[in-house]
Amino acid sequence: MASASVRFEPGEYEWLAERNGVLFLGHTDLGMVEFLITSEALAEFIDPDLDGIDSDTAIETYGEFESDIHRIARREFVSRLGGEPPVLLTAADVWDEPLQSRRP
Repeated sequence: MASASVRFEPGEYEWLAERNGVLFLGHTDLGMVEFLITSEALAEFIDPDLDGIDSDTAIETYGEFESDIHRIARREFVSRLGGEPPVLLTAADVWDEPLQSRRP
């Protein structure tokens, strides 16, 4: 039986202007899964009062918090039993997880 876990490789991400977020890939026993974290969710890592961030800041923020984002994505993937790709991560998903590296 295939495992429900998902694994991530650092650096596998790109900005998607049409979705206003960062697309990144997860690997399961059944193949690749797309995840998308919105710019609003990424803004939560640097300043919860922001409504969103530009693409350059989003990419920089994703790189800085990549391990936290992967942990959130893994939790959401398991809790949603996969779901339709891409698995969308929003600001609400960020606040569901206590993060040690989030800026004060």
